[in-house]
Amino acid sequence: MPRWELPGTRWGRRATIYKTFATVAARYGRRKVPGLRPPSLESCHERGAADLYNTAVHLRGGFLKFGQFVSARPDLLPEAYVRELSKLQDRVPPAPAAVVRSVIAADVGPPDELFAEFDAESASAASLAQVHRAVRHDGRVVAVKVQYPRVAEIVPDEARDTSRLLQLVARVVRTVDLPTIAGELERVILEELDYVNEAANIERFAANFKDEPAVVVPGVHHDISKGRVLVMDWIEGENLARALATCDQDTADEATRILVDAFLKQILVDGFLHADPHPGNFLLQGNGERLGIVDFGACVSISDRTRLAMCDLYEAGMTGNGAAAAVALDALGFRTRSGDVASLVAWASLFDSDASDETREQNWSKLTAAAREDPLVKLPDELIMVGRVLMVQTGLVGRIKPRWSMAELVDKRLSEARGR
Repeated sequence: MPRWELPGTRWGRRATIYKTFATVAARYGRRKVPGLRPPSLESCHERGAADLYNTAVHLRGGFLKFGQFVSARPDLLPEAYVRELSKLQDRVPPAPAAVVRSVIAADVGPPDELFAEFDAESASAASLAQVHRAVRHDGRVVAVKVQYPRVAEIVPDEARDTSRLLQLVARVVRTVDLPTIAGELERVILEELDYVNEAANIERFAANFKDEPAVVVPGVHHDISKGRVLVMDWIEGENLARALATCDQDTADEATRILVDAFLKQILVDGFLHADPHPGNFLLQGNGERLGIVDFGACVSISDRTRLAMCDLYEAGMTGNGAAAAVALDALGFRTRSGDVASLVAWASLFDSDASDETREQNWSKLTAAAREDPLVKLPDELIMVGRVLMVQTGLVGRIKPRWSMAELVDKRLSEARGR
């Protein structure tokens, strides 16, 4: 196998993670030492964010996944961290094609025998794997997802280390429910290594959306998927974020309507959620009339009890009753630092179905402010990833300012969920 792998030895990588956290923590600690000229808090944030970003880019693997997750949650970290770590959502440098081919050969068989064509340049590269376009001998175009060498050996330790470090941070920083977040993040990262599980996720998702022509889900090619290789139908389309930056308003309206409606179905009807809202996982087709969805490594199930409680929450949002929505959040197990149920009103704005463009933008501003002023310190395990998806989605809709009615979408899915 060509000599390319994630940098560093197993123990050296773990030492780098601990060293980075210690460096960041020490900088804040110096602010409390008598007689020293302390660095400003903003300087600590800026330099700490740069430290985490640089380590994530260098190591990739589980630590980069951690950075991507927290960058999508403005309630978790100061703005400087969110701004810097958001860069991790961009494409990372791919592994050489020879390395990818060697993994395929080791786990499935010689690529030249499996495929009539295999693109040497990767279509997308991420923290744990990369994807190449290929053509099967019968003419079917496929996406070949290949896990990087040593990832399965390295990432479980790194995921546990990051979880332990967040547990330690939680003893000092009591502004968010880090233990719950850490546990859920570790679970999701470990599941992303299991391509048998991902294949099952794809097929469950496809079954849920078989009657939804606007949502395109790939099929799995089980006969040539094995070990660190997962082969799926190739889904054409343009990265949703890039498409929305250049398309006309009508296309943006339709694309965001499909996206939001698809997630309402997942949360309120199916109880099964695609939990990685990375923009590269959503591909715009045509003039916005279809949306392809890819990368199903991070999916979560929602119990019927929680799903039905979420229906109640959205119903309160449809009536614009923020107080009732806050009570519903409290009943689900959400708690802010102050313990005041009224503080959950800002979070309830995520479920305001009939907000105007102006109100939606105001709600988003209030939400991000509330995330820092009276943050959530207790979260239901099941809804950690739901919150991540909703915050990314709300920010996207707020920027696009679509003209469709959220209330109509919610009402349709609530009726479906309750069989009315």
